[in-house]
Amino acid sequence: MSEFTIRLISQEGRDAHGRLQSHQHALVPADLAGAFMSGGLKKIRRMAESYFSYRFSSAAAQVRGAWRSGEPTLRRQFHGVPFVHGRRLVSLGRLRSAGTLNVYRGYHEIRGGEIVSNSAQVLGRQWPADMPWVAPSAGEFIQNEQHKTAYLGIFEIRVERTADGCALHTLLVDFPPAEKGMAAGWLDKPWAPMRRNANLDFLRAQITDVARELGHGAKFTIEDLDGTPPRPLFRFDRHSATA
Repeated sequence: MSEFTIRLISQEGRDAHGRLQSHQHALVPADLAGAFMSGGLKKIRRMAESYFSYRFSSAAAQVRGAWRSGEPTLRRQFHGVPFVHGRRLVSLGRLRSAGTLNVYRGYHEIRGGEIVSNSAQVLGRQWPADMPWVAPSAGEFIQNEQHKTAYLGIFEIRVERTADGCALHTLLVDFPPAEKGMAAGWLDKPWAPMRRNANLDFLRAQITDVARELGHGAKFTIEDLDGTPPRPLFRFDRHSATA
């Protein structure tokens, strides 16, 4: 059995408009990368479902995911109270996925929730021209998916081929965080969804599971970068196929 040292890199910050940008990625060696690259869009779908079940770390015990009509909602779970009655932290649209030979990506549109700024939900923003726009994973459009009138951000999972294996990414894009009250405090908790700590736990869990299945071990180092992740990271590859 081999033990691999996996480098995790994280960068998180607010842009000039106060929107939260968060980017974590793991550099996966070639011996483990095949399990991620060969899975294609099905692998992305399984990872997204795993993330939004929110059972990938002990810190995540405060949150549980619920799926309805293919759309996930993360709720705050209180001791002794079923999670379906907890505070709705964030709700998202159906998974959309796209892929090329070298990149697979799946993302959920953020539609609202307790940790989203009230003013952002009321005012909305026009869907950015450079953001991903592909068919839902189910393959069909419905009326409200054809016209983008508001924009509250995206959470994306991406697998990208590299010269030495692959990189596994989590990306929180253009998120308008709650500005006051309990909801604003929740954003800085260790279990906060779509934030640094939870995303690193998710990456660790995914890679550890793959390594174990292949008879290997994995340990991790973490590097935190200063500043806000650069916006061009999130541009859509217009030549990608959709599913």
